[in-house]
Amino acid sequence: MKLGAPRLTQPSGATLVAVATVVVAVVAGFTLDGFATASNFRGLSLSLSLIGIVAVGLSFITICGQVFSLSISTLAALSTICFASFLHLGAIEAMLVTIVMATCLGAVQGFIVGHFESDPIIVTIAANAVMVGAGQLLTDGQTIMGIGDTSIFNATIFNFLPVEAAIFLVVTLCLHVALRYTVPGRQMTLLGLNDRAARISAIPRTWLIVSAFAICGATTGIAGALLSAQSSSGQLQLGAGFGTGAIVAVVVGGVAVTGGIGTPIGAAVGAIFVGLLVNVASLAGFDYSLQRVTEGVLVLAVVVLAGVYSRESRQRR
Repeated sequence: MKLGAPRLTQPSGATLVAVATVVVAVVAGFTLDGFATASNFRGLSLSLSLIGIVAVGLSFITICGQVFSLSISTLAALSTICFASFLHLGAIEAMLVTIVMATCLGAVQGFIVGHFESDPIIVTIAANAVMVGAGQLLTDGQTIMGIGDTSIFNATIFNFLPVEAAIFLVVTLCLHVALRYTVPGRQMTLLGLNDRAARISAIPRTWLIVSAFAICGATTGIAGALLSAQSSSGQLQLGAGFGTGAIVAVVVGGVAVTGGIGTPIGAAVGAIFVGLLVNVASLAGFDYSLQRVTEGVLVLAVVVLAGVYSRESRQRR
């Protein structure tokens, strides 16, 4: 049998984004004043870490084939309110209460989507409306000020790495392992790849969807609590951009909207890339409108390039 030339492995979308992230960071470091500074690193790591924590949780919903959750921003806002309300118990205790609350709210949405086979977009839009109304009733539209010490979440490790960034790293690695190396994780991927095959295989579809939404709820709760810890306060306006930012990070990170393809690490890389673009545009002096245009164009370019490579890879198989 005649052997052909070895087939080259096409880089994944996440790999391309990772390379683009490094290139942008290196160029910015040499060309932009203020980029390679401790204060900028602190601000950049904080903003992208919070979005990244949400994105790695959201990736489970997308990988399961349930598209996105459109209630993330409101759930993050409720998480800031919950954290501030329970801060008098202690920062760690308030964080745990917030995670439990957000996990339960996510699981309820997942149960409705999975058990009743409802459209996830419609369910999460409805849940968003309910949570906004509940938040208004609980707070009367006012800012909730917490009483307690939040320094544990605003510190740095080894005087270099912010706690938020460390939590982002740990959450990403734990969820990546859970998806790739556990039975439920592999079942979620199969469900996203082929819902009909998953049903025939007697995979617990409802339980998996509930778990995916619960995971997304938990990570949103973590991000909301960390956001609240910055000012010891909570309000419905906080975390307004979490939903959009997380969705963009998931898509840019190579997680297929159709489900079954992608990893939490890819979503994390997407969050870093998008956060870096926003930071660079800001330091370059772009006004907000131009920042949004630049970010959109560059993100679109990466997505299109990743799609081209993915299509070529499928054609060569």
